[in-house]
Amino acid sequence: MVKNRNEKGFTLVELLAVIVILALIALITVPIINGTINSSKERLEKEQYERVEQAVKTYTAKNVSDDCACVSIDDLKQDGYLENVVIRNPKTGDAIDGIYTIIWSEETNQYEYHGPSSACSCS
Repeated sequence: MVKNRNEKGFTLVELLAVIVILALIALITVPIINGTINSSKERLEKEQYERVEQAVKTYTAKNVSDDCACVSIDDLKQDGYLENVVIRNPKTGDAIDGIYTIIWSEETNQYEYHGPSSACSCS
């Protein structure tokens, strides 16, 4: 049998070396990518809640004159303080909804916002 020295292809050692290098690259990059995704979700979650709280504050400035009041996320959407879309927590996928309780604080001379919860806690 005559061997042709111009055979083209890769040896098993070369293929294994490439696979090992790709595995090392994956081991390095996957945690970095996961960390970036998680920090983005945390930042988006914070921004979602800040957006809702800003809508509650704007609603309070225009509509609340009592020591205690309540407003739901649905009311904020209907009155135009929030976009009429489902606001979701990016980490859990759950919709952010419920009721915010707005209470006047004598100590700080400003309104405090509690929520969202399932019920109004004015008493």
